[in-house]
Amino acid sequence: MAQEYIALKDNNKIGVIALNKSAFQTIAKNVIEEDERLKLAESNAPFKYAITCKIVNDQLLLSADVKVNYNANVNQVCVDVQGKIFENIEHMTGYTPDMIDIRVVGFIF
Repeated sequence: MAQEYIALKDNNKIGVIALNKSAFQTIAKNVIEEDERLKLAESNAPFKYAITCKIVNDQLLLSADVKVNYNANVNQVCVDVQGKIFENIEHMTGYTPDMIDIRVVGFIF
């Protein structure tokens, strides 16, 4: 069965803090929705979400399907949103993501 959370390494001896993968998905979703140059891609298939998060061997692997504005520089938009997602996850959770994959599946006209 797939792991659903990441246990953070904390210095105290009281307990363990664990974050569910939905917390990372929500942070990524908020970052993408703030950027007006792109939006999350919709899917016609049931149970297919635009943002997927996997935790393998305590490594966070996050991927997002987006549509980019037709007159925007696609490479720069992807680099910007990758950096913002990385910074927000690191700042809000204290965990450093291992992979953030931005997949452009279409354009906004």
